[in-house]
Order: sequence, then structure tokens, then C-alpha cells
Amino acid sequence: MSIEVVISLVTATVAVVGVPAVYMQARAARLSAQAAGRAQLQHTRRTNQHAACVEVLVAADELKRACDLSGSAATWLGMIYEDEASDDAGARERGRERKESAEQQHDEAHDHAHETYERLVKAVARLELEGPDQLITPAARLADLGDLLQLQGQSTGFDEDELVYVTETEQQPFTWVTGQFAEARRKFILETRSYFNDI
Repeated sequence: MSIEVVISLVTATVAVVGVPAVYMQARAARLSAQAAGRAQLQHTRRTNQHAACVEVLVAADELKRACDLSGSAATWLGMIYEDEASDDAGARERGRERKESAEQQHDEAHDHAHETYERLVKAVARLELEGPDQLITPAARLADLGDLLQLQGQSTGFDEDELVYVTETEQQPFTWVTGQFAEARRKFILETRSYFNDI
């Protein structure tokens, strides 16, 4: 066999074997890049979902603290009064100043409770966008009960055993609301753990 024939055979073999090999390498590289992209997208999605869940929990806890402070400010305001019976002008003035200060603290505490409630509502809305679907209902329950938690700071004569409307037709003592809020928080945490730990 001449050298030209050998070179032709080698060239033909490389062409027949090499082209599919290059194609298969390119296909494998493309599939690998797609898998890496999907894995990165899944990781980013779960990270965003986790952040949304944390945001709901932080907002719920902040709301509970703010509502407790608002309730305390309302109670304190109910205990402050002007000493109108006093003949001492200084005592009457100090009483009036204490009452004004308590009213201002009550207004600020009540406004803060409302602002934290709005943050909870926004956090739940973000969770609705990010998912997962199974955590939306427990988060929405927290927001619904959080709206009722604000009642304790609205009036000075509030009694925790007082009945409040929890639906348009159903009334429960306010202590029921606080208990349900704590239970909704616990359920949200358990559902969140279950979702993120079940890989």
C-alpha cells in the first residue's frame, strides 16, 4: 500500500470517528451547562423562598411585641388622670402633663403596631409570589390574626377577656386571639421546617 492510500484511510477514519466524537462532546458540554443552570436557578429560588419565610416570621414577632407595647400604653393612659380636685395649681399642671405624655406614647405605640402589621402583610405578599404554595395559608393566617392583635391598643379600657369579633358573626375573648396567633406562628415554623428539610 502506498503512503497516499494510508494517509487517505487515516484521514477518512478520523473524519468518520472524529466528527461524531466532537458532536458528542459538544452535546455533553451543553447538557452539563443546562444542568448547572437549572441547579443554580433552583438554589436561587429556594434561597429567595427561605428569605421570604424569615421575613414573615420576623414581621410576625415584631408585630406581637408592638401590639403588647401598644396595649401597655393604652392601659397606662387609662390609669393617668388629672387631679382636678386638687387646689394646688402645680399638681393640676403635673397631672395634665403626665396625661399628655401618656397620650403621645399611646399614639406612637399604636402607630408603630399598625406599621408592623403592614410589614407583615407585605411579607406575606412576597411569600405568595416566591412560594412555596403550602406555606401561603399558614402565613396568611398569621396576618389575619395579627390584624386582630392590634385591638388591645385601640382603647384605654380594654379587657383581655372582652369578646371581640374574629369573623363577621363570631366573637371570642381576646385571649383566644393571642393563643391562636401563637399557634399560627408555631404551625408556620413547623411547615417551613418541613418544606426546607424535605429535599
